[in-house]
Amino acid sequence: MTFRFGATSTMAIATAMLAMPAHAQSGAEAAQAKDAKPEIEEIVVTAQRREQSLSKVPVSVSAFNADVLQDRNVTSEQGLAALVPGLVVKSGQNSNQLSFTLRGQTLDPFSGSSPAVLTYINDAPMTEGNTSTAFFDFSSVQVLKGPQGTLFGRNATGGAILYETTKPGDVFGGYLTIKGGERNYIQAQGAIDLPISDVIKLRLAGDYNKQDGYIRNVNTGSTLGDTDAKSGRVTLVIEPSSGFKMTTVAQYSDFGGTEGAGGLYSYHACGETNNGYQLTATLDCVYGMNSPFAPTLGDGPMGDGTWPGAVAGYLAWQQANPYKVWLSYDLPHKAHTAFVTNTTEMELGDDVMLKNIFSYADAFARTPGILSGSPFGSLNLYNNSGLGNGPPGGEEFSTKRISNELQLQGKSGRLEYIVGAYYSWSRKKEYIPVIVGSELATPLADIAYYYTNDDESKALFAQLSYELTDKLTVTAGGRYTWEQMRLRQNPGSLFNLDGDTPLKQKANLKDPSWTFNIQYQINPQNMVYFAQRGSFRAGGFNGAVVPYNNTNFFKNENTYDFELGYKFNGYIGGVASRVNIAAYRQIVTDAQHSIYALVNGNPAAFTVNVPRKRIQGVEFDGNFRLSEWLEVGFSGAYTDAKFTRNVVDLSAATGVAGLTIPFDTYTDAPKWAGSVYAEVGLPVPESAGEVKFRTDVFGQKMTYFSNNEGSITPRTQLPGYVTVDMRLSWNNVMGSNVTVAGYVKNLFDKLYYNSGYVEGASGGFNTAIWGAPQTFGAEVTYRF
Repeated sequence: MTFRFGATSTMAIATAMLAMPAHAQSGAEAAQAKDAKPEIEEIVVTAQRREQSLSKVPVSVSAFNADVLQDRNVTSEQGLAALVPGLVVKSGQNSNQLSFTLRGQTLDPFSGSSPAVLTYINDAPMTEGNTSTAFFDFSSVQVLKGPQGTLFGRNATGGAILYETTKPGDVFGGYLTIKGGERNYIQAQGAIDLPISDVIKLRLAGDYNKQDGYIRNVNTGSTLGDTDAKSGRVTLVIEPSSGFKMTTVAQYSDFGGTEGAGGLYSYHACGETNNGYQLTATLDCVYGMNSPFAPTLGDGPMGDGTWPGAVAGYLAWQQANPYKVWLSYDLPHKAHTAFVTNTTEMELGDDVMLKNIFSYADAFARTPGILSGSPFGSLNLYNNSGLGNGPPGGEEFSTKRISNELQLQGKSGRLEYIVGAYYSWSRKKEYIPVIVGSELATPLADIAYYYTNDDESKALFAQLSYELTDKLTVTAGGRYTWEQMRLRQNPGSLFNLDGDTPLKQKANLKDPSWTFNIQYQINPQNMVYFAQRGSFRAGGFNGAVVPYNNTNFFKNENTYDFELGYKFNGYIGGVASRVNIAAYRQIVTDAQHSIYALVNGNPAAFTVNVPRKRIQGVEFDGNFRLSEWLEVGFSGAYTDAKFTRNVVDLSAATGVAGLTIPFDTYTDAPKWAGSVYAEVGLPVPESAGEVKFRTDVFGQKMTYFSNNEGSITPRTQLPGYVTVDMRLSWNNVMGSNVTVAGYVKNLFDKLYYNSGYVEGASGGFNTAIWGAPQTFGAEVTYRF
């Protein structure tokens, strides 16, 4: 039996491997079953842009098909973290702004940098961000770990997440799934295949998802983090001959709901220092017990700008009341995204294919915020003057992007090759209003950052694999990228020169990426490999940083790594097993990070290049079919990350002689993260269907959300946690096409934090968003 995916897998596809229920057997059947070994299915994947067997791919990757995503109750990106230990899916200033971290490669908020872990849909880059996503009707999701610069382009210094949408089938059919649960959860999604002819095939898919959030604004009585999303997708496949195929996918999504705001996690006391560094303390200096604006601000009744006991009193209330905040107003979310991908494949010979991948995307998001997570308007996202939009206001992000990749793939004897050219252009317009002391008749600050970034990228690449022997294969590849970055300060921006003539900046950047690996197939069950790769993250301009004399420019970030891996796919004592282990060491130079520093008593933002950091670790997973009715598995990641040359000199940027900031803690890199699972097939007659009970346990150690714990942003440590999920499913109920399931997430109602948001150096406070509490739900699926 063969399973095909859009990319390789190192572990969790294994649920598709086995999990058959026990049922009544005759004596002869029982004897035969006892003698027979469980089947090991072959998994065909395309992590290197061509079809390969899972156990033959010299790359550390995790992948999951649609059945696994359903069995694990994964309905959004946040759910992937429990499937892939070492992957951190963090929220930014709210629950709708998500970013990925792999092997310690992350994205700092307000840095102007590109994500270090790129997302792709149908092999086309999709990095619009700043809103929720439509997570439905995927045939597979793959997580590629480590630098991916040769085949997936610049910026993928930590890895890549590949989503593959389901393509039309050859016959009429489809499915409908209805889900419901706590907090008024209702989700309906489905798809239908319409084979118009032997040449033309169509698939229509849609998703409606609505649920109340689990964070409550006590002031208004409303919930925050509400989901309200509608999406539709059309897939058209035209295949007039065996040598030509064109696949077009178009999707539109509309997102409403509210922002899931973080609560106040810590703050800096007015006048506080930390290891000799003067701390930004705007929140406490303006709203603390000794507020110079009392009684309007500070200690007082529960209200806008006041709280019993001021800032300290609110933090104590916050800690005693998880999942609750007191905000002056609610935070409605409004966004939409649209994209089109087109993949055209043409066979030029028996072993030669020309492939073109085109994509277009258009996205918009408006995200209001009360960044302190409190009743104190120390840093809110709206304006009263200039481009003012009044509360709730919000940042506005709009993106347009096109990309095209042309590939020539082929095989000649023992040589396999892929060569290609890539082009992309994107325009991102960002409007970020900021008001400080919003309760005052004359706020302390009322400004807007308003700018447009243009990014044009061109690249040539090639990758060759040669079988030296039947067991030994060598792969080498390279890519060279030319980048042009432009920044324009728009009228109304704080940094616009005269309010009419926009300030413009331009930079031309370039850098290589490469890969080399060697794999040795010891025997059909065992393979070892060694990989060495290099890539870069493009530099550019941060539009929210003082632009004069190019103070807002940051250089390319460069990285290289070494990875040693082992893969087993066979039998251990008669038990069908898969085991994968990868050990790596990655070096990053000129690492891109954002930082705030006090200049003349006022916080100023910068994007800096930290000289050097090192990440090393081990990733492992395995799954074992102990019997026809029992499967168990595990996965884990050990990460050791630190800055090895950690001092950044801000003297030239700030004009303050001798001003240096150390990067002494590493964000989003728990030392240990791992999961275990067991899936049991319950003993029911075969005619009744298939009943499975699954338990998943996930845990991780503590982590930081600031790089400067020992200097300018203390108290940013999030504790570790363990959660337990369970699911009971009954497939093909009584031989029908109906499947039902019930599940619980966070069974023991563990209180934990999903992520933290550091604002200590800019506003004197930090916030953190709680992970979801115990949640029950159920679903029913009908396939036709």
